[in-house]
Amino acid sequence: MASAENIIRYHALDSWRGICACMVALFHFDVISHLSFMPLTRHAYLFVDFFFVLSGFVIASNYRARLAEGFGAGRFIALRLGRIYPLHLVTLLLFIPIDAAKDGIGPSLLQAVVTNVLLLQGLGVNPQNWLNFASWSISAEFAAYVIFAAVVNRIGPTIWPWLLPIVAGPIVLATISPDGMNATYDYGLVRCLYGFALGVVCFDLRECFPVLRRRLAPSVETWLEAVSFMLVVFYVSVAGSSVILQVASPLVFSLVVLVFAREAGAVSRLLTVPSMLLIGTLTYSIYMLHPLVRAVVRAILMVIERLGHTELFVSYALSAGHEPTKVVSVSGSLWLGDLLQIAMLLLTVLLSVATYRFVEEPGRNWVRRLTDRRKAGAVRSAQPAFDT
Repeated sequence: MASAENIIRYHALDSWRGICACMVALFHFDVISHLSFMPLTRHAYLFVDFFFVLSGFVIASNYRARLAEGFGAGRFIALRLGRIYPLHLVTLLLFIPIDAAKDGIGPSLLQAVVTNVLLLQGLGVNPQNWLNFASWSISAEFAAYVIFAAVVNRIGPTIWPWLLPIVAGPIVLATISPDGMNATYDYGLVRCLYGFALGVVCFDLRECFPVLRRRLAPSVETWLEAVSFMLVVFYVSVAGSSVILQVASPLVFSLVVLVFAREAGAVSRLLTVPSMLLIGTLTYSIYMLHPLVRAVVRAILMVIERLGHTELFVSYALSAGHEPTKVVSVSGSLWLGDLLQIAMLLLTVLLSVATYRFVEEPGRNWVRRLTDRRKAGAVRSAQPAFDT
């Protein structure tokens, strides 16, 4: 987001978000490899919840006081649309022919297109994930933006409305959601609001307790960061063994947000080197493009398999508790699988550079200029006219 809007940036957390996007991509690439068999990768769908927690924290940090002071809910929503919609629309258009070729043109495709265009695909209106399967979270997060603006405008910048999703969210996800914390198109909004609300509360805690912002000795800050980093790696690796652990993962990510928002330790310094900042900047493109890279690579391998009379897909369940699906197996070699996954991730990052430069930035800037012109016009029209 632009400095013109005086946005507060948390650079270390941006890099964290980029790492999480890469882990989610590896989780979805569905390749028989050492990487896929790592517990951290097998449960990497949980890193989506880091996005929600960080989103609530950043939105509260940058917009809650403004909305309470008259920034304008419409302007806020327009800016958020400018942030997420251009790339969503591009990936949607690219996925339409892919899904049409795979499943044919029919009522399901029409419903998929309409719900995706209206950003409803993550709100429980569809019976499954269609088109860009990762975009369910964009739908749920946009709904969270709308709810955030409504709560601040109607109730004010208070903490208590956000306690409801924090209490109800994990209960619903643990007891009703068919896939537990891996809820997407069905209970995705519940999952999103749970993490988003925790992020808002994290911001409140920092505001209420200055000790959470006060920097300690550099060695202590580094120790806190290293411990929280290792905690995430360990926790996500073992979380698949228990629904309770899964639904508690946003609490762990909340701790990470509070620690790394300080940006005071050696780990934060590593996360703010140029290469890591670039990954953080490309997070949204990485997240939205990796399903497209997955689809294209799988299509190419299917053609090679058919023409070369070789087997490149096997039936296997990479995630515990899920039905076996067709996953890529490169000559049965785990090492070749690793190379393929790394190549797919690098391709995703390279494509993300292009989409950030030619889709994300232009779209966001265009919407910002549009809202600035409307704001300026509204100010001029509100000024009294004087006869000359």
